[in-house]
Amino acid sequence: MTNLPEVSNLIGEYWSALVGFLIVAASARQRFNEPTFPNRETLPRTVAPLRYLFLPPAYERARRMYIMASLLLYILLLIPGRQVIETFGVHANFPPQAWPLLVALLLVGLLPATSIKWITMIEEQIRRYVHELYLVPDGVSKTIAVLEDAPYEPPASQWEAVPDAQREKLQADLKLGRGSLRYRWARATVLMATLNQMGAGVPHPLRRAAFEPFAEDFDGIHARHKALVQDIASFTKSATPEKEENLKRSVNVLLRRIYAYISWGVRQQADSDRAIGQTLEALGFSIPVVEGRPLFNIVAPTAGAVAGITMAFWLAHDAIGGELWKENSNSILSALIAAIAAGTMYGLAAFIALKQRGVQIEQRVWDASPKSLVTIAIKAGFITWLVIVISTVIGRFGDALMSFVALVQMDWTTVLPHEANKPAVPAWSFLPVKIMTASVWFLAGATASAILAGRMTGDVRRTCNSDRARDAVWLGVGLGLAVALAQMMQSAVARGLHDPDRTPLETVPIVALVGLLCGVVIGIMVPYACKGNLVTPPDPIMARELRNLLRDAEAALGTRANAENWVFSPHNELHGVTPAEAIQYQGYANLVRLLLNSDALREREVNRPDRSDGPTPISIVKR
Repeated sequence: MTNLPEVSNLIGEYWSALVGFLIVAASARQRFNEPTFPNRETLPRTVAPLRYLFLPPAYERARRMYIMASLLLYILLLIPGRQVIETFGVHANFPPQAWPLLVALLLVGLLPATSIKWITMIEEQIRRYVHELYLVPDGVSKTIAVLEDAPYEPPASQWEAVPDAQREKLQADLKLGRGSLRYRWARATVLMATLNQMGAGVPHPLRRAAFEPFAEDFDGIHARHKALVQDIASFTKSATPEKEENLKRSVNVLLRRIYAYISWGVRQQADSDRAIGQTLEALGFSIPVVEGRPLFNIVAPTAGAVAGITMAFWLAHDAIGGELWKENSNSILSALIAAIAAGTMYGLAAFIALKQRGVQIEQRVWDASPKSLVTIAIKAGFITWLVIVISTVIGRFGDALMSFVALVQMDWTTVLPHEANKPAVPAWSFLPVKIMTASVWFLAGATASAILAGRMTGDVRRTCNSDRARDAVWLGVGLGLAVALAQMMQSAVARGLHDPDRTPLETVPIVALVGLLCGVVIGIMVPYACKGNLVTPPDPIMARELRNLLRDAEAALGTRANAENWVFSPHNELHGVTPAEAIQYQGYANLVRLLLNSDALREREVNRPDRSDGPTPISIVKR
């Protein structure tokens, strides 16, 4: 006979969970628009400013991803039961069927007991991750930086918006040095005239409708420009160096706000980064064409080689010890799992090292300092930890599944199947123990990525055997020591947690040898492939850009040898990056041309026999 109170409780809990789902989804949909970054410069003054930092097709995808992640977090909080909340200091008398609704209200912050900061931290971190995944606010910040560095030559159609009385003077000022006040003011003046021309019934690359949400921002820009017109007029009557510096700072602030305004609008009328670049080109900016770097093609062969060496080593080890030929031996399967784990672990560590180094270069914060390397190491270390946990779950899937079920049901009595000569292991402890003991492998991934990123310095033409040997020694020794330390720490932690599967300390030298071999493979293959791709880019577009840069450098510096030395050597002005690599990033591509102009002028000045006359400026135009 059906127990009516139990059925009633189940129905109540079902409806409570359904209402909780709706509350969490509705809250996530609204909360997604809350910024997770402090930089207000990139935000427009609208009701929901964050949505305008996305490309239109990407906004809804990003919000759906965040809503799904929030619902998943809600489910994970429901699984353990009400004890999880009581564990963190929230004690309340409520019926069981109200539990799902309570969790939902707690997750969205509608309960007074919001002292559980860890839930808020997890939610905010998820939201920040989704924002960063879709380049918010980095996309707008990157566009602003590109516009600051990009050469600007307004097309004839936009000069028509400038009054005839000013046109000739502004055209002359735009040919002056880009750091001068006259050049900066001319640039701001022409851009303001261009923006005022939108919607005037003439062909224009910017669509007025895309800029309507930012009308209040444009009013502020217009007021600031009007005030500066008067300041510039008074400055011409009584010019002083101090006034010039103050005016230059004010004009630069105005220009950055104009660039931000343009960035918001073009992101609303474009559906891709390529379309944004084409629109900015139509405005008169010279935007470098940059294609994605083929990191997968670099990392994949290395990961395969590491997996092959790892499997061959463990098969040989077991064959020598006789384990391979024993009946019902799992040596081949164990070696295969170890090979896949090693290939995945070190392949991802190498990928993260190269990818995050590229991100730091794009953001102009890369300098191969400990701070830069630590950031890379932390991300790679966590990925390594995760790979070890996943490989353990795959290798012991049955035990892992029993452990998960025991944790969900809070069953503290069930034990895992075990042999007669081994102690019984509570099912619930299997996953926590494996996760804890795997955490020490954070060190291996962190070390491999940090050393690899640190080795990506110097002249990119240095790829001879001696250079590859040095890279191999650095990666091999460093990773070998890290693996040995990780294995010793894992054995110690496993012993303290009474893990019957702990690896004996006698195997540490063997595991360290495998790590050393993996490091040697990474050191031989990855830096060589990366530098080779910079000297001879596989992408046709980047190959053309490099040829153009070499041709411009040869024309500016006199000889092919000087040009190659300049292009393939690191420069302090580029934070230790070579021009050959810098042109692969939009944030640096135009800066490379400016640096070449500067170095060429300096070289000519040094070599002039008679320095009484000033050097003749040269212009290097991006083709």
